[in-house]
Order: sequence, then C-alpha cells, then structure tokens
Amino acid sequence: MQSNTKTEEMLKQKNVEGQVSYSTGILTSILSGLGWLFDSYVINIYALALPFIATTFHLKPVALGIVASMFVLGYTIGTIGFGYITDLIGRKPTLSISILGYSVITALSGLAPNVTTFAIGRFLTGVGGGGELPVGATFTSENWPAKRRGLGITLMYLGYPIGYLMAVFAAYILVPSLGWRWIFIGAIIPGLLILIIRSKLEESKRYLMMKKEHEEKGIKKGSYRELFSNKKYLRSFITGALIYISLAYGYYSLSVFLPTYITKTLHQSYIQMIHYMLYLTISYIIFVAIAGYLSDIVGRKPMAIICALIAGIGGYIMFSQTNPHYFLVYGLLPYAAWVGMTWTISIAYVNEIFPTRMRGTGFGASVGAGRVISIFAPIVSGFLASKVGFAGAFKVSALIWLLMILGYVIGPRETKGKVLEEISE
Repeated sequence: MQSNTKTEEMLKQKNVEGQVSYSTGILTSILSGLGWLFDSYVINIYALALPFIATTFHLKPVALGIVASMFVLGYTIGTIGFGYITDLIGRKPTLSISILGYSVITALSGLAPNVTTFAIGRFLTGVGGGGELPVGATFTSENWPAKRRGLGITLMYLGYPIGYLMAVFAAYILVPSLGWRWIFIGAIIPGLLILIIRSKLEESKRYLMMKKEHEEKGIKKGSYRELFSNKKYLRSFITGALIYISLAYGYYSLSVFLPTYITKTLHQSYIQMIHYMLYLTISYIIFVAIAGYLSDIVGRKPMAIICALIAGIGGYIMFSQTNPHYFLVYGLLPYAAWVGMTWTISIAYVNEIFPTRMRGTGFGASVGAGRVISIFAPIVSGFLASKVGFAGAFKVSALIWLLMILGYVIGPRETKGKVLEEISE
C-alpha cells in the first residue's frame, strides 16, 4: 500500500513538473521582475532624494529614519497580507492589485504638502509594494523546471538592481532640474504600463492544479493557524524568519543612508554620489547573476553562507575605508553580497521549503517577520550615526549576517534540483 502511495506521488510530481517549461519560466521571471523593478524604484527614490526631502521639510537624521521606517512598516503589512491573499485568490490577480495600488500612491506622495502627509504616503506605498516579493517569487518558483529554478528566481530578482538604476537615472535627470517631487510623481507611468503588460500572464499551473485537487477532496486552504501549529511548517517559518531578519534589517540599515554617507562622510558631491551608486549597482547586477547561477550547481545553503560571510566581513572592511576610491574598490563585492547575492539565493530557498497550498502564506510570513525587525533599522542606524558616525553604524549592522547563517544551518535540507512537490513531501 505504501509503495502504491509513493508511486502515485511520483506520478503526480511528474505531471505537475511537466506543466512548466523554460519558455514559461522566462516569461514569468520577466513579468514578475518588472514589478520587482518598479518596487525597487519606489523604495530607493527616497534615499536618493533624501538631502532634498530633508531640506524641504526641515528634517534631521532621526526624523528621516522614522519616515523610512513608516515605509518598512507598510511593507511588512503588505508582505504578510498579500502572501496570504495570493494563496486565497491566485497569483495573477494579487500581482495586479499590488502594483496598481502602490504606483498611484507613490505619485500622490510627490504632491505631499508636509512631512506627515508624505510619511502616510510612504506607509501606504509600502503596503502595496509589499506584495511584489511574496507573490512574484511564488509565481516564478512555480513556473520554472526544478533544474534551473534558482536561475529563474535570479532573472526575476535582477529587476531590483535594474529598478535601482532607473531610480538613479531619474534622480540624476529630474532632481537637479525639476526637484525631488517629480521622481515620485512620474512613477505613475511605468506602474500603469507594467500593469497592462502583466495582463498577458497566465495563472500558475501548479496553483490551479492544487486548487482543483483541494476542491475535489475538500481540503482547506493554508492558513496562519496551520503554519504555526504544524511542526514542519513552523520549522520552515523559523528558518525563513532568521534569514529575512538579516536580509531586511541589513538592507534598510544600509540603503537609506548610504547616499548620505557618500556625500557627507566621503565628501562627494551629489553627482559624484550618483556615479558611485551606479558603479556599485552594476557590480551588484553582475555578482547577483553569478551567485544565482551557482546556487543551482553548488546548492542554496553553501552559496548563501558564503555570501553572508562576504557581506559581513567585506562590509566591515568596506566601511573602514576613509579614501572614497578605496571605499569603492573594496566595496564592489561586499555591497553586492549585502543587498543582492544573499537575497536572490534566499528568495529561492525559503520559497521552496513551503508547499504550493501555502507557499505564499509561508513565504510572506517569513519575509514579514524579518521586516518587522527591519522597521527599526533606519531608526537605529540614524541614532547610531548621530553617535558614532555612519561608518560605525554600518559596521554594527554587519553583525546581523550571523542570524542568516544560523537560519541556513538549522533549516530544512538542500532544495536545489528538486521538484517542488518532492521538497514539500
């Protein structure tokens, strides 16, 4: 009887895996990546325009950190909420709701008459934008063959640094001539274009097959109650939470104040800062692609731990440099590991360790747990910067990568090359 059950499961896995192809996967990665690109844009325009926003609203570093944390708070709520919604109504409709909401609100934020209105706009932008990662990553994972699923996530994730480049170019062109508000107002155009392009996407075959099977058998959809009461799912959640505390806290402790660090501490002009961020982002794109590709060969766990060590140790060395040229040279690889290489591998891994019926819920809860902690990252970094300088604040943040290493050590078995249904079984 047990042999028959295993045979049925193997046939089921083969049938489900046969529904996906490289062409479908590439299309999903690109269209999900476009939303992730736009998400990156709306996140990072705040940091790039920070000196001008501070002048307009007469804000000090701690207040700027609070505004940034308002965004992360909304982002956390959106991540957890949209993760659950995508398991409830499907991947495609959830993506549409997400991008429509935060593209409109980003544009309205550019019209804010005071800092309170602007902070509320950033909070609501975060709620909408929070859906891009849990839904897009889930969608992409389910549409790629097992052998190259890590590469599929990498192709989607590359939208993020490209979105950052878009933000950098927008800041370079618009801020000096038209003012910081226009990089927010102009967000409405790419947001609506991506929404229209995404209408061509088809719903995840894995999700549809799972939905049909569960309706026939009367199985309830995954829930947060089940996530925390089932020992296997709880272990996966704890693993994901440890990983995403490192990722989210590390990212927001660095990204919000890095442009300011380059201008104030390294004494570079605004245009020179844009150039520095451009060089760092190009290296980010290159190293992310390499890390994602290697994760399908070496494995998620070893590659992620290596990247975490590069981020932590390399980041400490990077921010020990007082010469701006040395800072750039020593920072190319650590910066890429800090904000990208660790992310692309972890998105794939944490997404893989949850079953289809609650992949969005489990992944969204894991990311959300990390973002709950990261809400305080800009505030803590702003406070530390006022005491020990930005370089000192960044060095303290480098210790957070120890939690990510712990997450991978205690996490479920290696997932590279395995069919999603095989992992969940």
